[in-house]
Amino acid sequence: MSSYLCDNTLVYNPIIFLPHQKISKQYKLLLAFCSAALSYEQKADPISGRIIFGDRFTSTKVQLASLIKAVGKIEKEIAKMVDTQTAPPLRLNNHCEMCEFRESCYAAAKEKDDLSLLKGLSGKEIDTLNRRGIFTVTQYSYTFRQRRAKKLAASRIIKHHHSLNALAIRTQTIYIAGKPELPSATTRVYLDVEGIPDENFYYLIGLIIDDGTNVTPYSFWANHKAEEKIIWESFLGIIERIGDFVLLHYGNYESKYIKQMSMQYGGDSELLKKIKSRTFNILSAIYGRIYFPTYSNDLKSIALFLGFHWSDPNASGLQSILWRQKWELRKDKIWNQKIVAYNHEDCNALRILEKMLQGIANNNNIAQWPTKNTSELHPEKPLGIFKKNNFFFPELERINSCAYFDYQRTKVYYRTNPNIKKILKRNIRIGIQKLKINKVVTINEKIPCPRCQNKKTRIQGRSSRIIYDLKIFNGGIKRWITKYKLLYYYCEKCRLTYSLHSQLVPPNLTQNKWNRYGKTLMAWAVNQNIARRKSYGTISEDLKDNFGYYFRRTITHEFKKMVSHYYGATYNNLINTLRRGPLIHVDETDANIQGAKGYVWVFSNMEVVVYLYRETREGSVLKEMLDGFNGVLISDFYTAYDSISCLQQKCLIHLIRDVNEDILKNPFDKELIGLGRNFTQLLSPIIETVDAFGLKRRHLNKHKSKVHGFFNKIEQKEFKSEVANNFQRRLLKYRDKLFTFLDYDGVPCNNNNAEYAIKHFVHLRDVIGGTSTKKGIQEYLVLLSICETLRLRNASFLKFLISGETDIDKFLEA
Repeated sequence: MSSYLCDNTLVYNPIIFLPHQKISKQYKLLLAFCSAALSYEQKADPISGRIIFGDRFTSTKVQLASLIKAVGKIEKEIAKMVDTQTAPPLRLNNHCEMCEFRESCYAAAKEKDDLSLLKGLSGKEIDTLNRRGIFTVTQYSYTFRQRRAKKLAASRIIKHHHSLNALAIRTQTIYIAGKPELPSATTRVYLDVEGIPDENFYYLIGLIIDDGTNVTPYSFWANHKAEEKIIWESFLGIIERIGDFVLLHYGNYESKYIKQMSMQYGGDSELLKKIKSRTFNILSAIYGRIYFPTYSNDLKSIALFLGFHWSDPNASGLQSILWRQKWELRKDKIWNQKIVAYNHEDCNALRILEKMLQGIANNNNIAQWPTKNTSELHPEKPLGIFKKNNFFFPELERINSCAYFDYQRTKVYYRTNPNIKKILKRNIRIGIQKLKINKVVTINEKIPCPRCQNKKTRIQGRSSRIIYDLKIFNGGIKRWITKYKLLYYYCEKCRLTYSLHSQLVPPNLTQNKWNRYGKTLMAWAVNQNIARRKSYGTISEDLKDNFGYYFRRTITHEFKKMVSHYYGATYNNLINTLRRGPLIHVDETDANIQGAKGYVWVFSNMEVVVYLYRETREGSVLKEMLDGFNGVLISDFYTAYDSISCLQQKCLIHLIRDVNEDILKNPFDKELIGLGRNFTQLLSPIIETVDAFGLKRRHLNKHKSKVHGFFNKIEQKEFKSEVANNFQRRLLKYRDKLFTFLDYDGVPCNNNNAEYAIKHFVHLRDVIGGTSTKKGIQEYLVLLSICETLRLRNASFLKFLISGETDIDKFLEA
């Protein structure tokens, strides 16, 4: 031991001797353990220690401060296991290969189907999966989801999916995620090298040379370090005689060998360059592309699955080192023969594996092994709003079906809201009208000068104007062109030349400076764009094919601009109507504005819809829009809504979809499933009451005691599952906002009014395609707000535009 003085006290530092040629972290921890024992006896902590190792007694100094802390944690864990008489948690690792208990531990792990059976899955990854409620390989196999192929560079990093490996083990199927890319050559050389890593000594080179006609094995043995150069030169001599070849090996041990021997012993530079360029690692063709039903991607595991067997079932790389040590001690040929046989069998196993991969690469028949392409796997799509969802609990299917817009409007709101009842009873019939011919209008009326009101004018000349319009008949709609013949007048007082042209068409919808288009044509085009979600190009084609109008593509854009400006006051009235109402549904979605990201917000109740565009998703738009609102705000769980100081109801459908998705992703998390089942059992009778009696407080009040009991119960629970904990925190955070609807008449527990309105904008967004400007998108939203409001009231957007009325209520009364 070395020593030093500390406060006039002699402190000893530990020194340990090791026979190994290299030292690892575990030996440094052993040194730290010795240091801890010394510090207990001498009442002082050693600062450093020494490890002397190898044949040359190499010495290295090790600082002990951080290592002693690590040893302290290990000691506490061991002490806890001793006190509680519990075995250490089962976790297979790299040390198992040299452990005397490896067979019993492996059997226990196999019985438990433990995740640590999957080599390559790190301890941190296993801990993460455990927190998600996944503890077995079988459970893990259900988590694999086929990803959409991405167009990336050919040099992209290929990822190995352990979940797909687990699926291959569960189904005993080889999964092909990508074709293996193997080099081609006339002669294929299979290489396997044996060595002693600690001594940096390579003592055996094994080759199998397959030229398509003959298969020839070679073995080059070194009795001691001095003969290492001889077997290297023998290997080069064999390779030099082969013309076109590829050198195949498994793993990076052989490639490191070739690199080290080339630097240490050299050889013909052209030959070495050729060997380097034609060396190929078979493992690189498997990794991330081929998934065998084995716990590891090592050669022995895969070859055993393919039906190959070693003469000694215990043969392995570590075992070959032990055999070599026995040979060095006794010089018994039996150990030499065992090693050579094992090396030769490794080459044969590699040859069989390479032939199998060639079959996959060339699409040849490999029916002797069950195979499946990952493209044939069709996982369920993620849960969403506008699609059919598959729920874990059957009761959630019933709850979700009761939240569909049409069902809720015709059964729930019909019983709750008298206006909705009246609207649904209204029978709007679209009449069948007949077509009529076009007409010519002659105007000879004399009018005073529009500038100075002088009545003493004279006729300056004659002119005609054509108004392009559509006319609605009891049989449909047809092109209607009116030709106006009119006089031009000259005012002698102010010298103005004018006509009756400006009075030909009512000005409410026709602000075009040429006054060439009628209001019905403009209304029809805007209706096709907004309500029917047709693009400008499609509308232009319809005008040409159906009516014979050859207008430019942007004509609908000009109509939309004029009409949205005309209905600006109507839009503002809708906002004021919402603020005065008892409830507002709110939601938001993104919008692409010429490459820049913006957001469209929707505010609605059962009769009114309003869309707003803002550049950000910040909550300032909520304060602006909801200024003066005193009702109930219904929303999803976006945190910006929490800043609004009014009564709120969170969408329970969002919540059950989220928890259902978590359960489907973690089907073995019993805590999460139990919590989800309790919430479902709480919600099911409430929804049945709503379905039977509507949204009436006197019927819903009876469920409040069960709601309070549910929250009191989960508040006291502690969950080990991270996902269950998240769900618990979410429930408790929004405790006062999940069941507000029990205290008020006509307040739903879901946000489907806003989602329904968002869906219509999403369809329109697909038509716009990100080409609109900020001003243009707001024009769209003004008209879409009026269109969707009329849709909720079973009224025609087209007829409203044609009427010229700006008050929706007056239009409906008329």
